[in-house]
Amino acid sequence: MPEYIPKFQKQLNGRGAIPVPGKTRGARDCGPRAALHGIDFLTRGELRPTVTQFRDRADVEGPQKTNIDDLRKGIESYTPRGRKPLRLFKKDFVGDIKSAVAAGKGVLLCIHYERFNDLMAKTGDPLYEGGHSVTVFGQRTNPDGEVMWLLYDSLDDARRAGIPQGPRWVRRSILVESMEAFAGSKGRCYAGVLGGGQKR
Repeated sequence: MPEYIPKFQKQLNGRGAIPVPGKTRGARDCGPRAALHGIDFLTRGELRPTVTQFRDRADVEGPQKTNIDDLRKGIESYTPRGRKPLRLFKKDFVGDIKSAVAAGKGVLLCIHYERFNDLMAKTGDPLYEGGHSVTVFGQRTNPDGEVMWLLYDSLDDARRAGIPQGPRWVRRSILVESMEAFAGSKGRCYAGVLGGGQKR
């Protein structure tokens, strides 16, 4: 797991919500908020734009949906002082995402949230059923051999009782099936692998 993850987890506020500036105004902000988690991850907390600032750079006014190309444009517009430019490498195949997470890379995933909720026994937000953007920042293998991914979901934000709070370990198979459901084909996905941000 990347060494920054424990520090990132400790930055959660008292309610367990992920500490990205600005409040989630609805499902249509999930893409920018996932991108902001990625920017925080790449810069080790040194750069934390707001949703509005990010949307300005991505040229997608809110509230409206964003796609992987929009998120890439916004992320790659940042070149933090003293760090290499931030990157988002668009990926279409689940196998590439599995390899990236196993290698300690952060990834942005587009998932079918209704399918995700079905697979999670409705532990996610029960009132949202469409496409949804999330981030994954780590992998571990349980003693039983089950591969788990560390999920950051902007809908885990204390809006309603029963919704999980903050980052949580989720079976990789559930996220893979949710990615495939959104892409509409087995083995396919809409996702991006985060890169750059290293100190010069």
